[in-house]
Amino acid sequence: MRKLVKTGLLILALFMVAVMLCSCGQTSDYGTTEKGIDYSKNSAEAFDESAETVSQSSGQLAENRKIIEYIDLTVETKTFDKLIDDINAAVKKSGGYIESSEIGGNSYYDDDSRTAELKIRIPKAKQSDFSDFISKNSNVVNRSVSTEDVTDRYIDTQSRIKALTLEKETLEKLLTQSSGVSEMLTVYERLTDVIAEIESYQGKLNQMDNLIDYTTFTVYIDEVEKETKVERQNWFAKTWNGLLESFSNLGNGLLNFLSFVIIALPYLILLGIIAVVVIIIIRRSKKKKAKKE
Repeated sequence: MRKLVKTGLLILALFMVAVMLCSCGQTSDYGTTEKGIDYSKNSAEAFDESAETVSQSSGQLAENRKIIEYIDLTVETKTFDKLIDDINAAVKKSGGYIESSEIGGNSYYDDDSRTAELKIRIPKAKQSDFSDFISKNSNVVNRSVSTEDVTDRYIDTQSRIKALTLEKETLEKLLTQSSGVSEMLTVYERLTDVIAEIESYQGKLNQMDNLIDYTTFTVYIDEVEKETKVERQNWFAKTWNGLLESFSNLGNGLLNFLSFVIIALPYLILLGIIAVVVIIIIRRSKKKKAKKE
């Protein structure tokens, strides 16, 4: 029994020693790998070099700022379908595109009054021509312009792409010089991350380029029977036009009320019949009650 216990303890001790030796060997391998790679220094140098390169071009960018422009237009038209078709043709002619389009109001209960919201991207070189086209073919009742300066963000993104590209080249050289499997895996893992970061920043840069090169128009279209007059008027003309507008609104109101009565006539007749029946029942009940008394 004692011999078996001693043998078991001896085997357990030998197993623990073997495990410790293997772990030490792995630790030393990884330590050598980290020392062998040391790409962090190369990455820092790459970033400093790229930052210096980009900072030299920042003076040129200061003169050519990276500006994103947004123009919102609210317009009225009597010829809704024609205006939509003309806008599509004008956008195609300018080399732009319609990013999104939403048309509503074409239902029975909306009195055929339709609305549209178009988000349009027009090249900056054709921006003025498209604005003039909208002004000539519709009644512009509101116009707002806003801009966003993305120069600093643009420079920073370029700098990061430059630094990551230099780090990628360094890692690719280290990958060809790697001797051990563990070292190759470590370099390859970092290289994959760097490539993914470059693609991400390049996507952001392409998106900014697109927003900078194209002006974003948001056009709100209202279909109307009478366009709003935006010219200045004297007191007499303003009062007279206001009076005419009031009579016009009153007439439209009466016509709408008459239309509602005609449409609701079957329901009104039904309600009248029900009311008559209720009145007859109430009167009969009163007569019966009076006779009993």
